[in-house]
Amino acid sequence: MAEHIDADVLVIGAGPTGLSTANLLADQGLRVALIEKHWGSGDEPRAISATDETLRVMHQIGILDALAPEMLMGTGARYYGRGGKIIAEVRPGNPRLGHPGKSQFDQPVMEGLLFEAATQRDNIELHFNTEATSIVQHKTGVVVNAVRRGDRSRGVSGVVAGNTKSDHAPASDAQQTELIINAAWVIACDGGRSFTRRELGIGLSGSTQVEKWIVVDLLDVPGTPEPFASFHCNGTRPTVVVPGVKGRRRYEFMLFEGEDEQEMISSTSITKLVAPYQDISTVTVRRATVYTAHQRIAEKYRVGRVLLAGDAAHLMPPFAGQGLNAGIRDAAAAAWRVGAHIAGEGTDALIDDYAAERRPHAEDMVKLSKRIGWVVMNTNPVITRVRDALVIATRALPPLNAWLTQMRFLKQPHYTTGTVAPTPSAVPAAAANLVGRSLPQPVIQTETGVRALDELLSKDWTLLEVTSGNRLVFEDLEGKRTTTTDIEGVFAAAVGMVLLVRPDRYVGGIAPIAERTAMLASLGAKVPRLTGAPVRSEQ
Repeated sequence: MAEHIDADVLVIGAGPTGLSTANLLADQGLRVALIEKHWGSGDEPRAISATDETLRVMHQIGILDALAPEMLMGTGARYYGRGGKIIAEVRPGNPRLGHPGKSQFDQPVMEGLLFEAATQRDNIELHFNTEATSIVQHKTGVVVNAVRRGDRSRGVSGVVAGNTKSDHAPASDAQQTELIINAAWVIACDGGRSFTRRELGIGLSGSTQVEKWIVVDLLDVPGTPEPFASFHCNGTRPTVVVPGVKGRRRYEFMLFEGEDEQEMISSTSITKLVAPYQDISTVTVRRATVYTAHQRIAEKYRVGRVLLAGDAAHLMPPFAGQGLNAGIRDAAAAAWRVGAHIAGEGTDALIDDYAAERRPHAEDMVKLSKRIGWVVMNTNPVITRVRDALVIATRALPPLNAWLTQMRFLKQPHYTTGTVAPTPSAVPAAAANLVGRSLPQPVIQTETGVRALDELLSKDWTLLEVTSGNRLVFEDLEGKRTTTTDIEGVFAAAVGMVLLVRPDRYVGGIAPIAERTAMLASLGAKVPRLTGAPVRSEQ
């Protein structure tokens, strides 16, 4: 007999994007069901770089304190050209969001912590060893049929299982049970081979790279790692070396056409490949595999009441380190919108803005990753010589060199359409530039001491007034106000203005304080609740 499950939202897939989505939805008080076809969270290292925005979301979920000691924080990259000489050293610019711009992490550790966070939220119902088999939509919801293999399982932390070499997969002949899941919305985070995407007939645009990479993850590497990934663009066999904490290190080697994949990941081959960089006779080979990068994006992010997120929506080469980070942005962008819709505080147009904002930026990241890959992977002797010369020549042009060495080419999201209010002409350009971007997070002074700005933000919308003397006034939609001081002067350009901060920490609008009512009204068709926000006396 089939088991019936009712939920506000069904999340399909328990990778970092799916688990983040489930936690963010649950924190809005929603009933969340999560299904995952595997036995637990991931136990293989895949993604390895986290941006400041990802760390901001991890802090919001409540796992950053446990995750941070497992990360190499504030990393950059060194690019070596032909002959092994450094042609560029790059680091993210000054942190804006209260966290380092780029850090190296271990995906099983992150997934394990997100999994543990989900198990601690009573309104998340976890179903592992469970695979979706059909999706049927109707006017007010979605019915998903799924099959569970074996007994009901709430899952296992992959990092713990990996450490103990445990296998929690059900037997191949385990009994199968049909599940019928009714949900108002579905957010599909079921990876690059997404069942949901295929079931809904959503195509992918883009292509698959012909170049493949040998990926070798090591444990027990001695010494203190430098905070730099190394890109060896040597024109012979391009190689990437990524350090981590607690003895972790990754090597990535370009696989050439005609080389046998299984032979190239053999113990003998790995030893030879890594030898120019270190002796691996005393370390542990955690994983060796061949990875094929993709550069593809879903043609649609939404069909009815189903949204795609993470690798289900976009597949990108690893060279910009943006795959996982784009997925975490998806999670944050989708969760608050779906929550608002279920609560009757957001319209269908608000849901449409998810794709309007996220798809163009994901497309930019796919293109950027492809360009960086072309630089790193090129083996043409003429092109690599010209490349090295051009990169070195930027040192004579400070603006261009800063664009390169401060990673300004890594374009941060800037939403000019979507859930953003029109900016009045009276707003100075520097202040207007905050709109559609992630809100800066300086340290601020409160009556009880110094605190990070995010600690003063509501989980819902927040109005942030900037007045003379670097004063910041936080106000939630119930009218509760808290006055603080911007001791770093980050918002000095916005004195006399009020910022509208969305639940995902993006600035949804800015206006002179006297025009706040009009700013709120401009988004009323998407978020009717904003028009009922307290109206303060015009100043």
